[in-house]
Amino acid sequence: MDEEKSSGFLELNLQVLLHNFLKTAKRLIWLVLLLALLVGAFMYIRTDRSYTPRYSSSAVFSVKACYTSTTDLTSSNPYLDSNAAQMLSQTFPYIIASDNTQMLLRSELGMSYVPGSVTARSTAETPLFTMTATSDNPQYAYDILMATIAVYPQAASSILGDTQIEIINQPLAPSSEPINRNTALSSAVKYMIVVFLVGVLAIFLFSLTRKTVHSAEDLRRLVNLKCFAYIPLVKLKKHSNKSKLLLAITNPRLGSAFNESIRSLRIKLQKALGAKNARVLMITSTIPNEGKTTVAINLALSLASEGKRVILIDGDLRKQSMKETLGINQSSDGLVEILMGTSKNFHLLNVPDSTLLLLSGDNTTDKPQPLLDTPRMKQVLSLLRDKLDYIIIDTPPAGILSDAATIAKYTDATLYVVRQDMANSAQILNSIQSLSSGGVNIVGCVLNQTQAGTTRYGYGSKYSDSYGYHYGSKYSAYGTKYSHYVEPEEDAESSDL
Repeated sequence: MDEEKSSGFLELNLQVLLHNFLKTAKRLIWLVLLLALLVGAFMYIRTDRSYTPRYSSSAVFSVKACYTSTTDLTSSNPYLDSNAAQMLSQTFPYIIASDNTQMLLRSELGMSYVPGSVTARSTAETPLFTMTATSDNPQYAYDILMATIAVYPQAASSILGDTQIEIINQPLAPSSEPINRNTALSSAVKYMIVVFLVGVLAIFLFSLTRKTVHSAEDLRRLVNLKCFAYIPLVKLKKHSNKSKLLLAITNPRLGSAFNESIRSLRIKLQKALGAKNARVLMITSTIPNEGKTTVAINLALSLASEGKRVILIDGDLRKQSMKETLGINQSSDGLVEILMGTSKNFHLLNVPDSTLLLLSGDNTTDKPQPLLDTPRMKQVLSLLRDKLDYIIIDTPPAGILSDAATIAKYTDATLYVVRQDMANSAQILNSIQSLSSGGVNIVGCVLNQTQAGTTRYGYGSKYSDSYGYHYGSKYSAYGTKYSHYVEPEEDAESSDL
């Protein structure tokens, strides 16, 4: 049993590691590709600019050594000698480099310098050797070879004596193909591959540092809180009708997995709240885009579907987005107007296709703390508490703003939403510890947007196209004041408090 548990834990770790790597790669691979392309382009330009084509011309010679008869010193006979060829190739560099040979070559070429070099090598076990002239100009290479053939016997006579050379094969014209190739492209490709592999390795190492939550077990180890539900990641196909993009249990296009997860959350939460006679519930998260608004809306809809009297309050005074999310265009006052005492149109809105009530307004404020931290906020909740079974307040993220901690003073319990593999574990821990130290009663957590293969109970949705669930705009500038006004529709319904 322990062996199976250990094996499962290892498999989970590998799956999480792969998930982290793929997610990090998806976000950073463009940077690695861009860097690889830049390095490749740089190396291509650098190598191409430094490339100089080299051309060569070669001729093959046979070597004849002369010998002198021991009885007649005045007579000699030539014979083919492989040793003479080897001696010739060995002494060739010294002869060519000598001042006398260089002078003879310049004179033969009619130039003030020799624009190239000459080498020679012997063919093993034969009296043959090959002379090769090299230059960056094919004509120069040919001319140098011919000049060397012309002056070499005279230049070598003082060293090799009566050794004779005979041309067997020589070029008829300058070479048209360089002997060295331009390696700019291959060099660029090589460096691109190296940079790409190093980049992928860096992404992998970076993914190892990601400390995020993937399962209820991760949450339990991190904050010792009960996980009420796993809510799967859902992606809906784009549709011209915006109402069909609403990620809510009232949308018939959603699969049963999502609806069942919300039902499970409702049942477990009702049990936890009922044990403490809690009726005012705050829902928050660590950072933006963890899906807390989605959870708040669907939990409220699920409770209302069971015949409960439920109100959903848009507690983000910096950006009132609930009405737009739910497709309500009727003008109304929200917490901002109520707490400021300027409300002239205070009534609760009816959410379409449900008995759920909504308190959300058109105006916002960039300084909500003075409004939230007043007796009027307590009075509003007390008034609602007498008339309703459940009050659900959607607040800004607790990890970056203090609004949630202030609102929590007037609530009975808090549900904390954690999006899988989103917020850093340290951020989650610090946020929850901050709320707990302020006396906030956190009854449990929700692991949101789970994906198959990364958590034991994770599963995806059958909808796999590009539309994910993101409600309203992202919290990109909390210090900026937001405003929103929509013309009311004649057929919109409302309920007076």
